[in-house]
Amino acid sequence: MQNEEPAVAESDNQALAQNAYSIRQARPEDLLRSFQLVEEYFQEIGVLLRDTLSEFAQYLQGNGSGVWLAFDREQPIGCVVLHSLTSLPRSAEIKRLYVRPSYRRQGLADRLLEALEQYAVKLSYEWLYLDTKDDLDNAIRFYHRHGYKRCGRYNRNPQATIFMRKRLADVSAAIEVTAETLLDNSQSRIFIRSFQSEDSAHFRRLNEEWITHYFRLEEKDSQSLNDPSQYILLPGGYIAMAFVEENAVGCCALIRLEDATFEVAKMAVTPAWQGRGLGRNLLEHVIDQARQLQAKRLYLETNSRLVPAIRLYESLGFRHLAADRVISSPYQRADVYMELFLEQAAQPR
Repeated sequence: MQNEEPAVAESDNQALAQNAYSIRQARPEDLLRSFQLVEEYFQEIGVLLRDTLSEFAQYLQGNGSGVWLAFDREQPIGCVVLHSLTSLPRSAEIKRLYVRPSYRRQGLADRLLEALEQYAVKLSYEWLYLDTKDDLDNAIRFYHRHGYKRCGRYNRNPQATIFMRKRLADVSAAIEVTAETLLDNSQSRIFIRSFQSEDSAHFRRLNEEWITHYFRLEEKDSQSLNDPSQYILLPGGYIAMAFVEENAVGCCALIRLEDATFEVAKMAVTPAWQGRGLGRNLLEHVIDQARQLQAKRLYLETNSRLVPAIRLYESLGFRHLAADRVISSPYQRADVYMELFLEQAAQPR
C-alpha cells in the first residue's frame, strides 16, 4: 500500500530546496538504509504484511524489480519499490512509496515515481499496478493525477481496498514543466501527459471556453469535443492534457490528415494560465509527439484575431501558406493557414 506523502499538493515555493535532492536506483550496499525507510513506512501506515530484511533484499537484485531512493546529500529520505508480478503478463507492482515527513510537499514523490516508471518502460513492462486503502484520499488523488485508474483486485493483501493500474505506453510522453505564478512570483508544477478517457469533460470545457469567447461553436467543433476518442484518437491522433495538481489548465491535439501529415488543433489554455508559457510548452510537446508518430508535416488553421497564438506558431517555425495552396476549411472562422516541416523544425527546448 501507499502512504499519504504523495497526496499533498506540491508546494513549489520550495522548488529551490528540491534542487538539492537527488534520486537514484538503490544498490546492494544500500540495503540497510533502504530497509530503515521501509520500516518507517510500515510503522506510519500500520502495514500487517511486512517484508523481512531478506525478502526486501530481493528487490535490489534486479530480475525485473528495483528500489529507488531520494537523498538529501548522502542521507536517504524517501523510497519506492518496483516488484515484478508473475501472475500477470508484462506487469509489475509499485510498493512502499514513502518520503520522510520533514521532506514532504517538495515533489519528491513525483520524482521517485517518474524514475520507477521510466525504468519499467525500459524493461518493457506494459502495466503498473498498485494497491492502497480508501481512507488514503491524498495518495489516491496523487496516483489519479499521474494517470492511474481503478481496476479489479489483483492480489490478496487483506488491508487493501482500492486497486489501480496504468498502461505504460504513454509514460515516456509525459513531462513536467514549471510556470511563473504571476501573483507571488512563485512557481507551479505543470504536468503534461497524454489524454485519458476521464479527461473528456476537461477537453470540451477548455475548448468551449476560448471558442465561445471569440467565435461560436460550429458543427465540426461539436463532433470532436463530444467524442475525442472517435474523431481524434482512433484515426491515429494524439491529445496532450496539462494539469496543475488536479486542475486541467490546457490541451492540444494532433489530428491525422495523411500518413505523414497531422493537423495541430484544439489548442487551449484556460485564461488564468495564459501568458505564462504554457501554450509554448504544449505546442513543443505535441511537436515532439508528432516526430514520434513519424510525421513530416504539421498543418494548422487559426483566425487573424488570435495574434498571440499566431506569433507563437511563427516562433516555433510555422510558416503561412500561400493563397494558392489554401484548401477550403470546414470552419467558418478560419482565415489563417500555416504549416511546419519537421525536418526543418528546431527540437523542443
